[in-house]
Amino acid sequence: MPSSTTATTAPTATTTAAAPPYVVPCAVPPLGPGARYALVGADGRLVRAPELSAVGAFHPDGRGGFVAPAADEEGRCGYLDHRGEWLAEPGLSYTEGFEDDGLSRFQAKDGRWGYAGTDGLPVIPATLTEAHVFRQGLAAARTEDGAGYIDATGHFVIRPQYAAAGWFAPNGFGGVRMAGSGRCGYIDRTGRTVIEPRFDGARPFGPDGAAPVRVGDLWGLIDEQGQWVVEPSFRMLNDFHRNGLAYVLGGTIGGHFRGFVNARGEVVVKAESNRLSEDFRCGLVRIDNGYAHGYLDAAGEEVIERQYEWAEDFDDAGAAVAHYLEPLDEEDPGEVRAAADRPSGRAWGVLRSDGRFVPVRHPEPLTDAGGWVLGFGFGTGLAAFVTRDGGVAHVDRDGRDVCRVGATADGAVLRLVNGAGTVLWETTAAEGTFERDEPDHCREAHSYLVYPGAPERDVADLAAELLAAEPRWFEPCSLICDSREDPYEPADDEDDPYEDGTSLGAMSVVAETFLHAEHLHEFPFLQDWANERFAELETDTISRLTARFGEPLPGVELCLRSGDGESSTVWQVGERQLGLQSYVLVGDGDVEIQLWLAAVAPSDEDAHP
Repeated sequence: MPSSTTATTAPTATTTAAAPPYVVPCAVPPLGPGARYALVGADGRLVRAPELSAVGAFHPDGRGGFVAPAADEEGRCGYLDHRGEWLAEPGLSYTEGFEDDGLSRFQAKDGRWGYAGTDGLPVIPATLTEAHVFRQGLAAARTEDGAGYIDATGHFVIRPQYAAAGWFAPNGFGGVRMAGSGRCGYIDRTGRTVIEPRFDGARPFGPDGAAPVRVGDLWGLIDEQGQWVVEPSFRMLNDFHRNGLAYVLGGTIGGHFRGFVNARGEVVVKAESNRLSEDFRCGLVRIDNGYAHGYLDAAGEEVIERQYEWAEDFDDAGAAVAHYLEPLDEEDPGEVRAAADRPSGRAWGVLRSDGRFVPVRHPEPLTDAGGWVLGFGFGTGLAAFVTRDGGVAHVDRDGRDVCRVGATADGAVLRLVNGAGTVLWETTAAEGTFERDEPDHCREAHSYLVYPGAPERDVADLAAELLAAEPRWFEPCSLICDSREDPYEPADDEDDPYEDGTSLGAMSVVAETFLHAEHLHEFPFLQDWANERFAELETDTISRLTARFGEPLPGVELCLRSGDGESSTVWQVGERQLGLQSYVLVGDGDVEIQLWLAAVAPSDEDAHP
């Protein structure tokens, strides 16, 4: 831990709570395994300082409070109440969230599984080698003898004898895999076989009395008598949702589709060329065509129009992080205020399942190390956004800042501040210990600069250095087409190592970015954003070079290397030409954008060494 930590006093213990505290990640030290979690109340007070290595979702404890699985700094697991106090000293290997029945699965130090109640104490002791959630009063569980079913006391009411066991559906049927044959069938709550094991895979029955089953590589539907409703024809068929629909992949090569079927096997929601989420959340499922996202209801009707460039699935409370397709209305004072800290009025915000969009004032959501938006996916009721000053704002489902976590400019202090600006906690360490968060998608133009000394060094000084350098043969390096890091290293061509595209002089890469195909597929606006920022850099660089070297040559262009898009501006400086070229190349969906500056010396066409 850093050398000094201070925190405000936690609130006085109470027996009831109107709402559970928020779970707020704090980087102690910088991002990575050292992250710790604080608990912040809905009233903005600190409930517990960031000294937890994990915290799950809070669940009503049945006594007017809330309980959540958590782990201390050493990774020892247990259960916390809404006051941030351990219900029992943590000492378990793992604890899971609470189900609707008020039970949480836990794993003891010896690897055995049991169940705990909302008081944090074992209800079923850890004697099982595997344990699953309770459904219809029974839970699939395993011992060394195989899989069976236990009741709420932990007693096996169906002895462990199967290779695998699924949960019981509302109709009282549970799918099992036989230990000998490996075939799947269904039993009732007494263990009696109700559908003979003749399938290669079996999922739970849905609310309307049909179950997905697999024969070979294809899925079909059966009824409660084991008769085919739809014979195996689907490539994939998931569990039924509470709304009576199951996600399906069907069709043939060249005519495949994805969608949802009902218990009669009828395709109710169908997407042939669009992408479709596999889950209904708050009665809605997300659909997109690669550029615009919207949401359909269970009848396949588009109830939230496809007007978002990116959106996630709704969480259980009906909130999702989304990116609006069009810039905000700059004539609307409310939207202008909301966009105050965002570049170019870009509209990241919180979308609600009723269709209401609440823009936030921050540049973009926080992303993980791979560049993927984190959103509301962790069940804490908060989504993290990068702030203009390099901090992280944790925003609630109504788009309000609950608190912020951020480091000072020298990286010596990390603070947790509530929505009113009150410092709840801070810690100090050596300078440079704590990092600031920078936007990963909507980056500022200067963050693309890569030339030595950027951004503080004037690019005109770089140009003067290139003009004064001893001329050498060079060819700019493509990030996609070759891996040469030295732009002065000629292409490997035995016939003519100085093929077309080489120049005599000196050059430097001014700015560059590489956009991965998988990111562009998920976040299609990234290329537009990068194009806009590189246009700003090019305009600014032209202005600086013109101020130093005079007006550029009219109608003169310079191509250091050709790609899928380029433009250039040229100045005559003595005997050399100073050229600024923008360069775009696309390969297998990846996109690179570069800005090159070169001082090109005059040479005879055959003057290669």
